[in-house]
Amino acid sequence: MKTDYYFDTHKPYFTMRRDTGSYGEYLIYKKLVNLKGNKKFLFNCYIPKDDGTTSEIDVILLHSSGIYVFESKNYSGWIFGTESQKMWTQTLPNGTKEKFYNPLMQNNSHIKWLKHILPDVDEKIFHSIIIFSERCELKKIKLTTDNHKVIKRYNLPRAITTSSNETVLSNDMIETIYEKLYPLTQTTAEARAAHVDTINKRNKRTN
Repeated sequence: MKTDYYFDTHKPYFTMRRDTGSYGEYLIYKKLVNLKGNKKFLFNCYIPKDDGTTSEIDVILLHSSGIYVFESKNYSGWIFGTESQKMWTQTLPNGTKEKFYNPLMQNNSHIKWLKHILPDVDEKIFHSIIIFSERCELKKIKLTTDNHKVIKRYNLPRAITTSSNETVLSNDMIETIYEKLYPLTQTTAEARAAHVDTINKRNKRTN
């Protein structure tokens, strides 16, 4: 209850632990809480879009080295996908195959709308990182650009450390951005339900 995660989400430990998505976000926080340098975390940030809907970002890390936008996938099984495929594939041990929306495209959309409300921030300091759980195997992931990192959770500290030496955000800038984004993490139950409804409708159109 003394963590930044609880301050942002107000989720008691056992409530968080029973929810797969929330637990994955919490584990990202735990992996990075001791990262050197000034930093702030934001969780479940609902960024407004031009059409009146929202884009939900799982975890944002504001750090002296940049703005890290995380999409958390707490999946098991084998994961297959390329940068250009609209749908990726999860293959379970029993042979069942499930399709899910390309998380790179998903995070591109998140970052697009995040940049929209942070127009004075240099777009070069935004970093897209897709995090999969240790329960899965990234069997065949093909990236054709360096716009994203796709890693398993245990590799997260190393992935951030490799780009965290340069200071691009001052302490004041981190605080200013945090104060602007924090209210977007404090959404009502109705707003969250509306977001889920929008996602469900989009998925039906995709299928």
